[in-house]
Order: sequence, then C-alpha cells, then structure tokens
Amino acid sequence: MLDEMTSKERFINALELKEVDRVPLGYLWFGAGNAVLNRMNATMGDVYYSAKGITRAQILAREMYHHDNVMSPWGCLLVEAEALGAKINIKKDGYPSIAKFPLKSVKEYENIDPIHIERSERVKTIKESIVLLKKQLGDEVFISCAILTPFMLASQLMDVSRVFIEMMTDRDNFHALLDVLTDSCITFADVLLDAGADGAFIENGGSTSDLFSLEMAKEFGFDYSKKLYSHIQDRGGYVISHNCANHAFHELEMALEPDALNFSFGNVESLGKKYGIDCLKLHNQKHIGCNARYCFRDFKDLNDSICLMGNINPYSFHSGCVSNVAAEVKSCMAAAPEKGFILSTGCEIPLNTPPEEMEILWESMKSCFKKP
Repeated sequence: MLDEMTSKERFINALELKEVDRVPLGYLWFGAGNAVLNRMNATMGDVYYSAKGITRAQILAREMYHHDNVMSPWGCLLVEAEALGAKINIKKDGYPSIAKFPLKSVKEYENIDPIHIERSERVKTIKESIVLLKKQLGDEVFISCAILTPFMLASQLMDVSRVFIEMMTDRDNFHALLDVLTDSCITFADVLLDAGADGAFIENGGSTSDLFSLEMAKEFGFDYSKKLYSHIQDRGGYVISHNCANHAFHELEMALEPDALNFSFGNVESLGKKYGIDCLKLHNQKHIGCNARYCFRDFKDLNDSICLMGNINPYSFHSGCVSNVAAEVKSCMAAAPEKGFILSTGCEIPLNTPPEEMEILWESMKSCFKKP
C-alpha cells in the first residue's frame, strides 16, 4: 500500500506509468465553472482578464471538485489568436468568441510574428496566473497550461472555410504560415513553462477524418505538432494531447508520443468491427459509452507506453439523468489499466453543470477505490 501522495505526485506518476496511491482525477479548462463564479460572486467577464481572478477560480474549483490538477488558460482557446491580432468578443457569462480574424489569406503570413506572443497583455495575464498558482499551490498540485497545435491556431486566425480552400490552392504559403505558427506556439509554451507550468494540455482536435484525409492530416498537422510536443518534452514539461473528435486519427496521436492522450472516442471503425459496438451512437444519443470500455484495451494494444486520460462523456452532465454520470465513472474505472490512467471527461464539462453532479462524479470515483 503506497503512502498518500500529493496531487502533483499522483498526476505525474500516472503520466510516467508508475504506481499511484489512487487514480488521479483530471480537470479540463474550467468545467462546471459557473458554480465557481457564483461562489466568487463574479462573472466570466470579471475574471477573464485578471490573473488573480483566474488563480482564485482554479483554486476554488479544485476545492469544490477535488481534482488533482489546475489549468490556465481556459477553454475559449483564443489566447494565442488574440496575441496575434484577433479581435475578441468578451461575454459576461460564457467564453469569449472571435469578432474579427486578423488574416484574410495565408499570403499574409508575414504579418504573424512570434514576438507578439511575448508582448501580448493577454499572454502576460496568463503567465502571471501560472506564477500565482505556483506561488499558492507550490508542489502540491500539477499545473497545466493549455495551448493549441499550429493547425488549430491557424483556424483561429482566418475564416475556417478560407483555411480549407487555401490548404488546397496555396499549399506553399499555407506551410509558411504553419512554420511561423509553430514558432509562435513554442514561444507561448516557453512563456508558460518559465512561469512554472508542469506541462501542457494541447488541443489537437483538428486531426480527424471528419475534416481531412490521413495524408492531409500528416502534411498539415503532424510534423508541426510533433515539433511543438518534442520541444515541451525536451524542456522537461509533460504533454497531454487532447483530441475529442468523433473520428480522430489516433494512430497519429500515438505517433506524436505525448505523455498522455485525452480522448472522447476510441477508433470508431475498428471498435465496431472488433466488438460490434457503435461508439458514436452510444455517446451522442445516450450520453454514455459502452460499459466494457473497449477503447481502453484498443489504445493499449496500439501503444502501451502512453497514459490514457478519459473518457467520461461530458454530456452526461446537465443531461437530466444524473445516473449517467455515475455509470460513466464506474465503467471507466472498471476498464482502466492499473498504471498510466487519469480519470477525466473526454472534453470540457459544460460551464452550467450543477455542483451536485460534480459531487456525484467524485463520490462515484471514491466508491471504486480499493479498500486497504
């Protein structure tokens, strides 16, 4: 029986496929955040541009929901885009959205300069929030920054329809844009690692057959993402690759060699052929996955050197059926490998989720712990 670990020790041991005193509970962005803001007597607009507000909200969320990590920035995924010139709509009770893209064409890639990342007031706010989290939490909790892959960042700088057109019609300039965005992503990662982040939670949801052929995903995504992932790991940071797409290219996710894969679905086609289940139908219509969680076994068969992080369906929350939350937790825990697993949702829990449902998650998880 292992001695009780700190949250950070527990989280890192899971990432490194070592023994843990119990399964870590992972937190994505600002899940169920409205209840946290209500307790703070604040709005999203109050805290979005406040390093102290971000810090206070993350620490309070951890106290309320019992997870083993904290994260900054949150799920709007617009920090890098704003730093590089995007205009942002700030909302009182929800995540901001893009008001105006900074690029009209990939030919304007020369307007993008990674130095803007370092000079951005928004980035400085995020940096300061990491500094404050480190100061207040020390080595008790795993601190994650959240960043985008270069392709995902491209989709925040230019209208998405334009992105796909110019991928096909102006490949050379698109690659030039991805080169400078890779440098920008690395600059952002460096700023946050220097501030005290233990690792990066990287949004890679664009790597999916819902958008591309496998060949296109390799050409416009893989090499650029790999450079970013490797840079963070070379600096001693951990990488959690997040891909919640319906038909994610999981073979590419594994080839990126992250420390952990945060996922919603397994390989939908192969699971259907092997086990006769329809992951998408289960997840999207019933808000629960299959009890057997065949996806866990499939991933371990594909690569057993990567920690798995998932894959509670976030839409089980605030769905009108709280028993789904308990069922999701218990099926994940039952199928989880003994080492190299972090329980979490496959994507962010809705902001308006009641705190009572988060408590069901925690109590259901505790009920699965082995008694001494």
